[in-house]
Amino acid sequence: MKIKMDAIETPSLQYLHSLAKGNGQFENKIIKVLIKELPYEFKDYQKAIKSKNYFLASESVHKIKHKIAFFQMKNAYSIAEAHELSLREGQLIYQGEFLEIVTKIINFLSDCMD
Repeated sequence: MKIKMDAIETPSLQYLHSLAKGNGQFENKIIKVLIKELPYEFKDYQKAIKSKNYFLASESVHKIKHKIAFFQMKNAYSIAEAHELSLREGQLIYQGEFLEIVTKIINFLSDCMD
C-alpha cells in the first residue's frame, strides 16, 4: 500500500531554536553543518539509485530521514521511512515524494543563509 502525502510540510527550525536557547552562533553552526551534509548524502543516494544499488540508497535515505525528523516534518518522515523499506525490497515506490522532500529541505536551508 502506497502512502499518500497531500502536501509536503514546510521544514521548521523550532527544534533547533529550542536546542539553541537563543544562541545564534549555535544555530548558524548547525545550519551550516546541515547545508554541508545534506547535499552530500543526497548525491550518494542519487549515485546509488543510478547504479541500481537500492540497499546503499536505503542507507542514504536512513541518514537523510533523521534530518527530516530534525525539521519536524512528520508526514515527510513517514514517506522517507516507507521509501527506505521499499528500497530494501528493490522498489522505487516513494522515489518522487522523497525527491520532493529533499529538494524542499535543501531550498529551505539555502534560504536560511540568505
